[in-house]
Amino acid sequence: MPGPGATSFANAGFWRSNPAMEFRKIFSVIPRPFRKKGVWVTVSLFLRALLDFAGVVVFIPVLAEVLEKDGTFETVLPVALAALAFILLKGAAVLLLTGFRSRFVFSLYSDLSDRVLKNYLGRGLQFIRSAVSVDLANKVNVVTMTFTSGMIMSFLNVISSVILLAIILTALFIYEPLPTLALLAVIGPFMFCYSFFLRKKLKNLGVTENRARRDQARTVYELFRGYPEYYINDALDSQMNLFHSRLSQVGDVRVKAESYSALSSGFMEITVMLSIIILMLLSMTASWGISMTFGIFALSAMKILPSVRSLVASWQAMQSAEFSVDILAEILLPDAGSGTEAVPCRGGNSAAAVPVAPERLAFSRSISLRSASFGYGEGSGRLFRNLNLEIRKGEYVGIKGKSGAGKTTLFNILMGFYPLQEGGLYVDDVLISPDRVRSWQALIGYVPQDVFLINGSFVENVAFGKSPDSADRQKIEHIFRKVGLWDWISSLPQGMDSKIAEAGNSVSGGQKQRIGIARALYKGASVLFFDEATSSVDPESESEINNFVTELSDEDNTLTVIVIAHRQETLSACRRIIDLDALTADRSQK
Repeated sequence: MPGPGATSFANAGFWRSNPAMEFRKIFSVIPRPFRKKGVWVTVSLFLRALLDFAGVVVFIPVLAEVLEKDGTFETVLPVALAALAFILLKGAAVLLLTGFRSRFVFSLYSDLSDRVLKNYLGRGLQFIRSAVSVDLANKVNVVTMTFTSGMIMSFLNVISSVILLAIILTALFIYEPLPTLALLAVIGPFMFCYSFFLRKKLKNLGVTENRARRDQARTVYELFRGYPEYYINDALDSQMNLFHSRLSQVGDVRVKAESYSALSSGFMEITVMLSIIILMLLSMTASWGISMTFGIFALSAMKILPSVRSLVASWQAMQSAEFSVDILAEILLPDAGSGTEAVPCRGGNSAAAVPVAPERLAFSRSISLRSASFGYGEGSGRLFRNLNLEIRKGEYVGIKGKSGAGKTTLFNILMGFYPLQEGGLYVDDVLISPDRVRSWQALIGYVPQDVFLINGSFVENVAFGKSPDSADRQKIEHIFRKVGLWDWISSLPQGMDSKIAEAGNSVSGGQKQRIGIARALYKGASVLFFDEATSSVDPESESEINNFVTELSDEDNTLTVIVIAHRQETLSACRRIIDLDALTADRSQK
């Protein structure tokens, strides 16, 4: 399934519809600071073209000494050495200019990738949960690279080649118009024919390759993530066949792309041969002769033909990368549907970063939902309607309800991740509006059913988002002792600095939950949310965790604990039970 905008882009046709409008879209996708810097990049391209042209001109005195003045070794050598010295200096200057251009392009890639990622994060949990994570990752990493390398870098190469060709051909026309026109008569049709016949094919190749690579990445991700299920259900072969199919698609695209490249090389060889034949025929009948003029045109051909090849290759890359323009425009441009606020609970889709949490709220009395209504979109109905509930500070509250009643959704609303269609979330009578969401989230800790662990040390997993060097190791040790993990962790070869395998595969379910609790305690959370946190552990571990949470609540009467659970054993530890089925039934009857 192609990414947003890919199909419409292929159908619309970049060059066929409105080139000025499409170039305007490309320009709009590029952030403003890079547009200004792009002016200097253009100047650097012009300087490079002048240097390349000078690299041709500098050999003319050497040629003149050899062909027209019957120069001796003593007279030719100084001129040749001077030309060589200039070429070396020119090479160093070109290297600097090329580095400037490359740094511009890859800085643009970093910036765009950062903006797209922040844009997606700013749309909030509801958007992320409803999206395909591999597709989002593809747009963050691959589409932005395709745009900068395939479109912008290639476009700069086109500009550079065009400037150089214009300078050389203008100079040649002034020197000898007739052979110059003959050269253009050969190169012009080649460029037109190549672009005319391959334009649409190259566009489709770009869209197809992006789709195939994204599907290939998704297949690999699902294979690793669902390995036990695929293996047990004897579905590994079918998934591997799908992977091979994606590989074949990518391979077919690359084979076609290489074939088109080889075709351009063949065309270029034909062009070179025709140019030489025409130039020789003209030299046999014209008064200017073959020696000096032929030499000058031969020198020029050393730059003209590679420039034409570069022009064709860059144009080919731009055609293949066209799909990326619409995808980025759809994500980043305000008139393509982007909002201006990047606040998770409102689903804004700005490219701005999710704001850093300000000072915490003054939570001293209660958390409440007032006349709250929520649904997952048009046509899906309301999961909650006119819902009211209150949780007092220091309470140990359990929330129960049948599967599908909306317990996890309620958690996401209480944590400020899901926006309400009606009503509001209040903390101490303060409405948690979009600008207060991060202040509220600074107060809470969250322990889900499957605690997220990074591929890092125990210290990194507890002091989440902080570097190991800045973590309070004494505090972490105290918390590990408190949650009953210290004896095990201290016995490991590297202690707290021991690495946890990817996705926490090296720790048990009960240990995962304790690490999740340790993370919340290290943060200093005032409110702990447990979402089915003990449903995947054995009864003994469940009992230990429940007892530990009860002890936490008894030790600190200001700590608020909110638990979702199916098991009666977990709910029995709670001081109050909120029956979501009864609450929603009451609301629907009213």
